[in-house]
Amino acid sequence: MLTAGLLEAGAQVITFTKSRVAAELVYRYARERLKRIEPGLEERIRPYRGGYLPEERRKIEQALFSGALRGVVCTNALELGIDVGGLDAAVLIGAPPTLASAWQQAGRAGRGGEPALAVLVAYNETVDQYLMRHPDYFFGRSPEAAVIDPHNPYILAQQLACAAYELPLSAADAAAFGPQMGDILAALEESGETRTIDARTYWANTDFPAAKVNLRTISDNTYTIMDAGAGAAIEARPGNVADPRRRAPRPAEAERHGVIGTVDAISALELVYPEAIYLHEGETYFVRTLDLEQKTAFVERREVDYYTQPVLETNILVRGERERRTWRGETVILGDVTYSWQTIAMKKVKFGSRDSIGYHPLELPRLTLDTVGFWFAPDDAARAAVARAGLNPFEGLSGVRNLFLTLLSMLSMCDPADLGGMIDSSNLGRPALFVFDRYPGGLGFAEQGWTRLDELARAAREHLESCPCEGGCPSCVGLPVLRPAQQQDPDLGRARATPNKEAARVLLAHWLARNES
Repeated sequence: MLTAGLLEAGAQVITFTKSRVAAELVYRYARERLKRIEPGLEERIRPYRGGYLPEERRKIEQALFSGALRGVVCTNALELGIDVGGLDAAVLIGAPPTLASAWQQAGRAGRGGEPALAVLVAYNETVDQYLMRHPDYFFGRSPEAAVIDPHNPYILAQQLACAAYELPLSAADAAAFGPQMGDILAALEESGETRTIDARTYWANTDFPAAKVNLRTISDNTYTIMDAGAGAAIEARPGNVADPRRRAPRPAEAERHGVIGTVDAISALELVYPEAIYLHEGETYFVRTLDLEQKTAFVERREVDYYTQPVLETNILVRGERERRTWRGETVILGDVTYSWQTIAMKKVKFGSRDSIGYHPLELPRLTLDTVGFWFAPDDAARAAVARAGLNPFEGLSGVRNLFLTLLSMLSMCDPADLGGMIDSSNLGRPALFVFDRYPGGLGFAEQGWTRLDELARAAREHLESCPCEGGCPSCVGLPVLRPAQQQDPDLGRARATPNKEAARVLLAHWLARNES
């Protein structure tokens, strides 16, 4: 393993991964290797990710800065805002979502002025392989310009709350905050957070609104992960699935066990569902219950030889149109959609071999997301072009979806996880491609795709033609289920077949041969 090998050679190393689960797994595997090869060195490497308690993170940062730690395996939580000194090497496992992020991560090494090493380990995925085949894109372009929608009501409500806390707001402030200001202030007043007197709006709450603004996520809804200890019971009530065989906790146990981490509400139902294995500092914790009312997951330390991954079921519903345009003969619509998903089962995966050793059904609530996206259903001529080649139009559209999502993330400076995509027939009566932002209210990423379809289609065709595979692979047309769980292990494959490369190429060629409209 690269991280362990660099540590054995005496380097101080930072390794970036793409998910919490991946950070814990890489740390666990590196620690196991170091324990065999150079006993004692395994104590000088730690994981670091979102969800750790602030005091845990500060201790790791200080130990890394002082040199007491020789290695850290992390998510992008260590990418910005923390000075960890001059490290000797940076290992990037999987391409970061943007060039700016890649340079930030690579730049963690060598800050002391000495020569340093930065290594990008590419996954067999579309974006990663695009960068491997187009190094000029990586080394020859300036970092991207950030994209954000300042009129997103979820963002604007937080900004107006903070502004009203500082100074009263008047109608003249709409010049800075936009035409939605009045409606959002009315909603804040209805909820009791502001009060309007003589046409001026004041903050009317004792809370400090800026404390609720999270710079890492748009969601302020957080679950607590509690170490309940072996043997203690959790009170059973609606929204709480508990094991009835457990006895009630004793007062001493309640004092001894406490909070070990947090997780945002979206990820909670994909990470700490009942009977999941939660990884924390490389250790395995069994999730005994998830209390949906109190937003608390109760876990206990258990030594097992597997970890778990969620299985999701998804759906999309069109709520309304904003704009429509004609592109290469297709009617493409930008509008409001509701995306919903549910964790319906979990899969047990063996450490090391990553073999699947079983599935277990789950009954968890469905989550919904009101957002913005664009969609279109290929017309009869496009589907006929694929069918004439003896290919399946649905497979072609699946491949195009994967290509559009991964390439759009590069064009619009966002993480691929910030975008969602589906092939759905229920809304339009025939298979349609949907691309949407995975944030409440949208952040402008899908709208960029709507306006840059020509650029997307050309980049997709170029990437397909540059891939040496014959029928399609994860590096070009991607995987059949592109939207994994937030905390998916990126190394895990999928059971279904990869979309057909030639079908996707025929579809793209058909569109690009049409006159641009």
